Amino acid sequence: MIIITSCQKESSKPAIVNPPLKVKKEAPKKTVFEYGVDENDKEIYNRTLVDSSPEYPGGINKFNIFLTKTYVMPKEAVENEAMGGIFTSFVIEKDGTLSQIKLLRDFGYGSGEELVRVLKLSPNWTPALKGGKRVRYIYSFPFYVK
Repeated sequence: MIIITSCQKESSKPAIVNPPLKVKKEAPKKTVFEYGVDENDKEIYNRTLVDSSPEYPGGINKFNIFLTKTYVMPKEAVENEAMGGIFTSFVIEKDGTLSQIKLLRDFGYGSGEELVRVLKLSPNWTPALKGGKRVRYIYSFPFYVK
C-alpha cells in the first residue's frame, strides 16, 4: 500500500490578479531637425543660454572614441616623446556641422594641427535648441595625448 500526502496547505482564497496596466500613448517625439530655424539669429550660444545642448551621435564617449581612433600622432611628436593637452573650440552650426575650429593651445610638434584635421572629419552633431529653434553653439574641450 502506498500513501501520497502533500505538505502544502490548501487555500480557499482565490489568487490575486493585478488589474491590467493602463498604458498612456505618448505622441512621437520630434527629432531636433524637425524644429525650426531662425535664419536671422546669427548669435553663438553657450551652455547657460540654451534649452538643450548639442550632442555627438552616440554621446560624448563616442566622440572621444572617434578622436582617439582618428588622431594620428605627428612623427616629430613621437620622435621627441611629446605628450600633453590640446585645447580647441568650435561652433556647432544649426545643421550640426562644425565650423570656426580654433586651436587654443597645444604641446607643439604639429599636435594641434592634427586635431583640427580630425575635427574637420567629424560627423554632424545634433544641434542645440533654444526656445524651440535650432541655434549655433560654442563648444570648447581639451584632448589629451599620451
